[in-house]
Amino acid sequence: LFATSPRLAPHLHLPLQHASDRLLRAMGRPYTAAAYRALVQAVREQVPNVSVGTDVIVGFPGETDDDAHALADFVDGLPVSYLHVFPYSDRPGTVAASLTSKVEGRLVRERARRLRDIGTAKAAAFRGIQKGLRHQALVLEDGWTGVTGNYLKVRFDRQLERNQWAEVEVVDGASLDARVLGAW
Repeated sequence: LFATSPRLAPHLHLPLQHASDRLLRAMGRPYTAAAYRALVQAVREQVPNVSVGTDVIVGFPGETDDDAHALADFVDGLPVSYLHVFPYSDRPGTVAASLTSKVEGRLVRERARRLRDIGTAKAAAFRGIQKGLRHQALVLEDGWTGVTGNYLKVRFDRQLERNQWAEVEVVDGASLDARVLGAW
């Protein structure tokens, strides 16, 4: 349905959380890193130009240096369009808050920075392949920008009425400048 329905936007946000199956189990996640990778690859094969975003948590109690490196390598190899990186923090009343083996704050910040750098590169690469592609975009309040179905914020070459649809062609992937082809 997702691959064939024009009513569904080509954008998914699929939280990963971590690439360590041991940590995924500790987080209570019902999937493995391999299953997650297979899902993202299947989506990419069936829905060209889909935007797939993900969330990861760094510094979960018990995360080792090897776990952190594996997470960075895993995410770097995933065909995702953007990445949200969350440093672990205790939440009162959760099982995780009572876990020992907390990760030192300095390490959490370093690991998060490395993952954010990977996320920045992934987002730039996804934007780069948009040049020359046509999209439908919903015009935002300022009339100069819109959001495409695959979650890109494009800048129009002319001002439009807000809350209408526009067909656009991306003329610059880096800046996401777009030429308006029509509006309704």
